Amino acid sequence: MNGVLNIYKEKGLTSFAVVKAVRRLTGVKKCGHLGTLDPMAEGVLPVCVGYATKLVDYMMATDKEYVARFELGYSTDSYDSTGAVIDRNNDIKPSKEEVDKVFQSFVGEPELIIPAFSAVKIGGKRAYDLARKGEIEDAGRRTMKINDISLMDYEYPEGMFRMSCYKGTYVRSVIHEAGLKLGCYGVMSGLIRTVSGAFKHKGSYKLSHLEDMKEKGELENAFTSVVDATGWPVAVIHEDAVRLVKNGVSVKRHNYIQLPDGKSDMYFMADPEGKLLAFAEYAQGDQSPLKIVKLLV
Repeated sequence: MNGVLNIYKEKGLTSFAVVKAVRRLTGVKKCGHLGTLDPMAEGVLPVCVGYATKLVDYMMATDKEYVARFELGYSTDSYDSTGAVIDRNNDIKPSKEEVDKVFQSFVGEPELIIPAFSAVKIGGKRAYDLARKGEIEDAGRRTMKINDISLMDYEYPEGMFRMSCYKGTYVRSVIHEAGLKLGCYGVMSGLIRTVSGAFKHKGSYKLSHLEDMKEKGELENAFTSVVDATGWPVAVIHEDAVRLVKNGVSVKRHNYIQLPDGKSDMYFMADPEGKLLAFAEYAQGDQSPLKIVKLLV
């Protein structure tokens, strides 16, 4: 089995637990998700299976969308409602206009604090391991990319917003720093990832649904091909060049049945029967139009 499963991760599960379940369901050891969701979060968690794991870095480099709930009046060490309370301030009660203005100020590429309880590595160790030992209070700062924030609902102390952002952006960090700007603190109290690249909330599968599909022999129907997941075009080579490509050779133009048109930076290479052999970068003006990045066979 090769491709991507659009999993709907439920609350309480770790992202690793979802990957482990997919390994068991598919019988394939090579599985990896496209971006961690914390246990308290739910929503879209695409899991790559088989040779699709070779494209994880490319499929992760996409925009994501979240719907988040927040609560003002206190802060925690994890920046969410599951953490230990550090500070409280119930004296300042911002208006809806004030809250909206502060959230809008983060649209762009702000440099924000990375939560201590996160999966980033510091000196080869996960930040959350260091935080549990009390060795760090945060994991440094990072420039994050936020496309849009839309306040959906707010009545002090609780509210909800929708946010579109690039990978590596922590919703908890946005809420934490918004609380600091407002002067009353704030934590994330709920999170749903609704979009991750080509994968959306609608069309995702809970693990229980996939269990049922497996029992009915329909599990393969849940897979999204890497072609559909990336949107990259497919260049087809002649049968007599297949062996060369399997050996990692970037073949010449005359070896193609269907030449890459140069409208994309990345392409898949396939044999005449449509079997994917590799993915490659477009090499403009070169005798070999595609430079193989990784083999899929």
